[in-house]
Amino acid sequence: MTELRDIIDFDDLSPDERERLQRVHELLLQAGPPVELPPELEQPTDAPDAEVIAFPLLPKRRVGAAMLLAAAAAAAALAGGFVWGHSKAKPASLAAERIVSMHGNGALAVLKVGRDDSVGNWPMEMSVSGLPAQTQRTAYYELWLTQDNGPNLPCGSFRVHGKTTTVRLSVPYSFKHASGWVVTRQAPGGAEPGPVVLTT
Repeated sequence: MTELRDIIDFDDLSPDERERLQRVHELLLQAGPPVELPPELEQPTDAPDAEVIAFPLLPKRRVGAAMLLAAAAAAAALAGGFVWGHSKAKPASLAAERIVSMHGNGALAVLKVGRDDSVGNWPMEMSVSGLPAQTQRTAYYELWLTQDNGPNLPCGSFRVHGKTTTVRLSVPYSFKHASGWVVTRQAPGGAEPGPVVLTT
């Protein structure tokens, strides 16, 4: 791997300029080499020799810096195009450590529970099919963690749309003492668990 100091003379550069060029250099190293040149372009064409243009006004180290910055701009444009082109892609599905199925009155749900993070948040992804859409704008469904006496700990609220609705949820507590999960239908302003519509 080529060190930046081998390409550019650092002696006359300010610390800010060195740091900026070092960041650009590291980005170029991460991007890797360009794709291979196709064989049909390796041979010169019959066009007259192109005139070579020198840059007499730029010192040698400035030419290297200008080339490095131009390459970084090209890499940034390529990365920006990739991000823009994939910005409407669906998010990746949660890597589940536990999968729970739920059912009730013609409705089905699959609850995926991921691995907890360093502070104890458990990511979850639930896909629900068959629940009726809410007629009131403020009505919703609620996922609950149950214990022996029924719904106990709320795990997140959601509304359904279309045939299947997928939502991401997260809870900060352990599932050790839980007996399962239920989904309840919540009326506007309802703080207590509503009627159970899905259960494990």
